[in-house]
Amino acid sequence: MTVKASFTDEVKAELANVQPARACCQEAELTAIAEALVGTGDGTPLTLRIPRNAVARKVVHLAKIAGGRVETVRKGATEKRPSYRLRLTLPPGRGSQDVCCARAILRGAFLARGLLGNPADAYHLELAVPEGGGRLLTSAAARAGIPLKPTARRHRTVYYLKAAEPISRLLGLMGANRAVMRFENDRIVRDMRSQANRRANSETANLDKRLRAALQQREAIRRLKARDAGLHTLAPALREVAELRWSHPRAGLKELAELAQVSKSAVANRLRRLVVQANRNGLID
Repeated sequence: MTVKASFTDEVKAELANVQPARACCQEAELTAIAEALVGTGDGTPLTLRIPRNAVARKVVHLAKIAGGRVETVRKGATEKRPSYRLRLTLPPGRGSQDVCCARAILRGAFLARGLLGNPADAYHLELAVPEGGGRLLTSAAARAGIPLKPTARRHRTVYYLKAAEPISRLLGLMGANRAVMRFENDRIVRDMRSQANRRANSETANLDKRLRAALQQREAIRRLKARDAGLHTLAPALREVAELRWSHPRAGLKELAELAQVSKSAVANRLRRLVVQANRNGLID
């Protein structure tokens, strides 16, 4: 049975194929991947555990072209979702303070620790890095104008976004153009569904309100008829509207107004007067 890839898997597969052209960006992305996985490095070889083949291949490629070194690559025992252990020495450089390197850092951190919810269900993106391993990430996010918010969780610092606009912007900055298109499409569908639900809920609430009012009016008229079957004690205008409401229990104000050939406000006012009169006579609790 084929397991459908999550949205996170799709985004990481796309980002793994984005190759930074500048040497500073190559250094920045590789350093960001390492920092997000194990924290800060001091130049000694690092052991990285990477859960995706495409990301492992990218680390090896970046190390080769940026001046780092991968000493060993070992595949995990499980075949269902294999992982890879790499022995990596980072290159001397760590990138620049330019915006291009900020984009590379964000991409590297997401490849290492990113998690993205399905935009059709929820707007949620997070990057869970080891304590003390978010220095590069926070600096890059500030330079790129991405409002990451931190929180602590199980000896990790989790940086997250919970709004559609910054998530879409971050995906675009990282180079996940196909993901942006899907995200925006799902966002439109979700917004349309929410608007439809709100409209339906509003219409249902209005219908309930109208039916409750009609029931109250019918009850008032029933009590008045119990005392005076012909409603002869009422003014002609009130008597006419009372008989129309009695004969058309589900009709709205517009329909009653058309039958009585008066305005909706006139019908509403006469119905209110009927209820008030029934209350005044002690016929309704």
